[in-house]
Order: sequence, then C-alpha cells, then structure tokens
Amino acid sequence: MYYINYMHKEPCMVSYNTDMRWLNEVFRGHWKWCVNMFRMNTMTLLSLCNDLETQYGLTPLKRMSVSENVTMFLYIIALGALNREVQKKFQYSSKTVSRYIKEVLIVVCLFVIYVIKLVDSEFTNTLREIAMNPRFMPHFKVRYILFIVGTINLNCFNECL
Repeated sequence: MYYINYMHKEPCMVSYNTDMRWLNEVFRGHWKWCVNMFRMNTMTLLSLCNDLETQYGLTPLKRMSVSENVTMFLYIIALGALNREVQKKFQYSSKTVSRYIKEVLIVVCLFVIYVIKLVDSEFTNTLREIAMNPRFMPHFKVRYILFIVGTINLNCFNECL
C-alpha cells in the first residue's frame, strides 16, 4: 500500500500532441488559427521571437525553444489562460510554466522600453478637442505621462515579479 501511494508515480504529461508538435501545427495551419491563439499572424510571431532572442537576450532552454517559450507567454496573455491550461496544452509542470513565463516577462519589459517612446512630450500633436477642453486635457496628460514613465521604470516591473 505504501508503494502504491508514495513510490509509484504515474506520468501526468503524456499527450501525443505535445508542445512543438502542436505549435508546428498552428504555424503551418490556417493563418486565422495563429491569430486566434496568439493575437498575431505566424510571420509576426516568429519575427518577435527572433527579435527577443537576438536583441534582448531571451535564450533557448534545454527542453524549450524560444518560440515555444514566447507562445506560452502569449497564450496566457491573449486568452487569459490559467497555469493549468498551459500545463495541459504545452505538457509542462506548473513550476516550469511559471518560471519560463517570468523569464519572458522580464525580456518583454526590456523590449517595451525600446518600443514605446515618448514622441511628443509637449503634446503639440494632441487633438484640438482634447487640448482645448479643460475637462479632458489634465486627465489625458497625467495618465499619458504616468503610462510612459511606468513602462520605462523597471522598478515597477521588479516589484510585480
């Protein structure tokens, strides 16, 4: 009885359609499937994976490619999937999913710093209806500046992690 309860381990992740098989099916399938799952087409997704790997330091792991790591992250973000759903879809443990999602989040935060840039700090290109209306402009200006500062300040992200 002790052996059955504590020693005998029955594998949980035994699906045939695992991680890369499923991703290859999505990448080679109809373009809408990739858009529905990850909110971007295959070429954009692969380009993002390449940029995160070459320019921002996301490294492939022993058992997981960069594209698989990024798609796990996008699957959670795009569909609002739970860790358990990602475990089933990608056939990894909860600890593995959490660890790799955290790594991608850190790299994406670095990516955001270079992508989102304050172009017009004086709001000269703001619509006239917003800029001239005292009801809208103070709120618009404060929220916009807080958004930009919040994305650039990595301390905000480190506190969240």
